[in-house]
Amino acid sequence: MAQFLQFVLVMFLLVNVSGCGVKKLVGLDDEGVFGFGGPDQTLYKGPTYPPTSQIATAFQPAQVPQSCRVFADTLVRLPANISGKDIEKTIFAEAGKRGADLVLIGQSRQSEDDEGVRFLYYGPEKEYLCSEQCGGGQYGYALWEKQGDWVNIGYKEWGKTEFSSEAPLVMQVSMLRCR
Repeated sequence: MAQFLQFVLVMFLLVNVSGCGVKKLVGLDDEGVFGFGGPDQTLYKGPTYPPTSQIATAFQPAQVPQSCRVFADTLVRLPANISGKDIEKTIFAEAGKRGADLVLIGQSRQSEDDEGVRFLYYGPEKEYLCSEQCGGGQYGYALWEKQGDWVNIGYKEWGKTEFSSEAPLVMQVSMLRCR
């Protein structure tokens, strides 16, 4: 039994200290061991497209044209007291930098932290047609389930200076290429 505990301790330390791909070797997910570690989700690893300046918004997968492909699934952390207009500008700036033609806005919740704006990228490994599998919101579940109350960010709030969330937010956003 003591040898088994030593083995577990050594593996725990090795996985959490090593940057040599040990996590993949031992089959750990993005949460690492006991929720510690994991890859840096703020690093974008998707396809590279020329920047765009004309970006459309959809709030339902049914609003997305058939030809659009999802190339980035993100959770966006937004600070407290951000207006609907600033949410739109922030998301459009990042999406435009990545070459998105359209953003699909998912659900929003009150965030557990208020560390400013952060885009957390969860893939996909390969682009997919939104018409075939959009709207699942399966990515980042370990983080998503720890958040607070639901916050509606829809057509009535998006881009509006009158809307402001008192709490920090985390929002599901997919970036799509439609050409």
